Amino acid sequence: MQDRPNFRLGRVAATTVPASTASLWPVQAWVSGFARCFGLADEEIRRLELVVEEALMSVLHTSFDGGESGDVTVQLDYRPGQFVIAIEDKGLPLDLAYLEANEAISLNLTLIRQLVDELVFVNKGKEGKRLELITLLPAENVAAAMDEQQQDAADRAEQEGFDETDISFRMLRADETLALAQLAYRSYGYTYVSDFYFPERIRERVELGLMETCVALMPDNRIVGALSLFYDSPDARVAESGAAMVDPRCRGKSLFKEMKQFLFAYGRQKGLYGIYSEAVTIHPYTQQGNLSLGAHETGMLLSYVSENVAFKKIGSELMGQRQSLILFYARLNPEPARTVYAPARYADLLRQVYQENGLNRELLISDQYATNLGQDTQLEIQVRHDAFNDAIIDLQRIGSDADAIILQHTRELCEKKVEAIYLNLELSDPAAACLAGRLAERGYLFAGVIPELRNGDLLKLQYLNNVVFDPARVTAVSPVAQTLLAFITNQYHQRP
Repeated sequence: MQDRPNFRLGRVAATTVPASTASLWPVQAWVSGFARCFGLADEEIRRLELVVEEALMSVLHTSFDGGESGDVTVQLDYRPGQFVIAIEDKGLPLDLAYLEANEAISLNLTLIRQLVDELVFVNKGKEGKRLELITLLPAENVAAAMDEQQQDAADRAEQEGFDETDISFRMLRADETLALAQLAYRSYGYTYVSDFYFPERIRERVELGLMETCVALMPDNRIVGALSLFYDSPDARVAESGAAMVDPRCRGKSLFKEMKQFLFAYGRQKGLYGIYSEAVTIHPYTQQGNLSLGAHETGMLLSYVSENVAFKKIGSELMGQRQSLILFYARLNPEPARTVYAPARYADLLRQVYQENGLNRELLISDQYATNLGQDTQLEIQVRHDAFNDAIIDLQRIGSDADAIILQHTRELCEKKVEAIYLNLELSDPAAACLAGRLAERGYLFAGVIPELRNGDLLKLQYLNNVVFDPARVTAVSPVAQTLLAFITNQYHQRP
C-alpha cells in the first residue's frame, strides 16, 4: 500500500457547489484525487465515483424542487481506518425513513449501500442534513498473514507449558501490529471487532497517538497477552482500557491483572487523570480484579456486547443474551475540581459514584430546561457492527430542538435494527442534565459517568431496541455494582 500523506484526523477538505447536475463531474474528480492520496485502488476509486453520482443525484431529486436554487457541500473526513464522503444540504427537510420509502430514491440507497462499507444519515435540524458514505481504508487482513507454517507452529506450541516468571511486559511497537492481530485471532477466533484483524488499521491508530498497548512477552518475544489504551484525541488526559487478549495457552496465569497494573503505572507516569474500562458480568473475576487494583464502578451497560462474541477455548454456556458490562474508573492523578449538573432522578446515584471514586465535584440539580437556547443541536452518530451492533450518539451542542432530533435518530436507528444506542452528554452543561431527565421518560436509561473524558465528566445514557435483559444473569460483585444494577433494572422495567 502506498504511503498516505500526513493528513490530520477530521476534516481533510470541503467544497460547496451549486445544486446542479453540472457539479457532478467536478465533484467526482475532486473526490477521486483525494481518494488516491489515501491509497485506494483504481477499482475502489471508480466505485466511489459511482457512489458520489448516486448520492448527489439523490440529493438533487429530493432536496430541491424544480427550478429551486441551492448549494451542496461535500466534505471529506479522515477517521482511523476510514475515508468519509459527507454530503450536506439545506434543502427540503427529510429523514431516512422517507428516503427509503421513496420508490425512486430507495434504489439509489440500495446501490450506495452495496458500494460503501457504511451509510449514515444525520438530520441536523435548521443546519440541514448530512449523508455520510464511509469506506474502509486498505489494510492487510490477518488471515492472509497467518500462513500455514505459522499456524502449525502455534498448534505445536499448544502443548508447551508456560512459567509466568518467564513473561515480561512492555508497550507495543508500531511494527508489531501483525502479531497483535494474530493474538486477536487466537483469543477470539473471528468474532471480535473487525479492526483488530487488520494490522495496518491498528498501526494507524498507534501512529496517530490514539492507541497504546501493553503486551506480555515470552522469552522468545512471542506476544501472548495484550491490553490497550484508547484515546479520544492524542492529548486526552483520560484513556479507555480495553481489547484484553490472552493466548489460550496462557490463561489462568494472572496476565490480565499484571498488564493492567503495568498500564496504571504507565498512565501515572504519563500524567493521565485516570483510566476507565468495562468489566464483564458473566463471572465475578474481572470485577474483583478491578476492585483489587483500586478501580471503582461508575456505571453499567446493560447490553453492550453481542452474544456472538466468543472466547476460544472457553465454553459458551453463559451466552444467550447480549453481555452486560460494568464501567470502572481508576483515578491515577489529581483532576480539576468541577461543578457538574444532574437531573434530580440521578442526583443520589451520581453522588454515590463521585464519593466512591474520590472525585472533587460540586453537584447541582438541573431539571428546568432553558428556553433561550438559540443554537441548533449538533451531534455525531457512529454505528458499530461486528461485536456490537450498536450506535453512539455524541451530543456536541444542545439546541431547542435537541429532544426532537435525538428521538428522530433513535427511531431511525431502531428501524435499522441497531440493538443498543448510547448517548453521550456533558455534565458541565445544565441543559444536558435537564435533557437527560426528559429522555428518561422516553426510554433512555442511565448507563454511567466517565470522569474527565472531555474537559469534564461525560454522562452516558442507553436505549435498548427490543433487547431482552435478564438481571438474574448479571453478576454484580460489590454493593455499588448491586445498587447500579437495581437502579437501572428498575428503569428498564418502567420504560414506556
